[in-house]
Amino acid sequence: MFGMSYFFSGLWHFIVALIWTLALGVLTTGNPWLWLPRLEFVIPAMLGSCALFWIPDGLSKKGLMKFLHYPLPDWDVLLLSFASHRHWITHSAILPLICFFVLWNFPALAQKQLPYCWFSIGLSIGIGSHLFWDCIGSRRHRIVIFPHWWALRESASRLYLLTGAAVAFVIALRFATAP
Repeated sequence: MFGMSYFFSGLWHFIVALIWTLALGVLTTGNPWLWLPRLEFVIPAMLGSCALFWIPDGLSKKGLMKFLHYPLPDWDVLLLSFASHRHWITHSAILPLICFFVLWNFPALAQKQLPYCWFSIGLSIGIGSHLFWDCIGSRRHRIVIFPHWWALRESASRLYLLTGAAVAFVIALRFATAP
């Protein structure tokens, strides 16, 4: 994925994130388009799911642009190494869980007029849909626990990714239905 263009993989991640967004809108208000007009939702959803996947591969390798070209879960390759791809920390629901616990400790942030709620919903949808597509869209799976040393086998990796995706979606649903 990182030696070649990320365009088609990113496009699939984008499509799945869009489907998840429409489903969240239907489940929460009956309006599938509810979340899409809000940049405070769209930007974190894109960063979590597919990032700016349409950037040409040549430009995506330069400086900080690579961090905008690859989604948050795939930063493991950028920060650690290619052997760390699908690292157990980056390919998990840790960021949505952090957002949830911040809300738990500061419930005033749950107000819909504040950007925190929209940001957290977008991040949860983005990361959850990314994990979901990584599980169903890839032929081979490996959740890396210790690079170059130990990784979960394929079926355990699929379960790990699906669990993370489900947790992220439930968190998004919880934020979306907050008063």
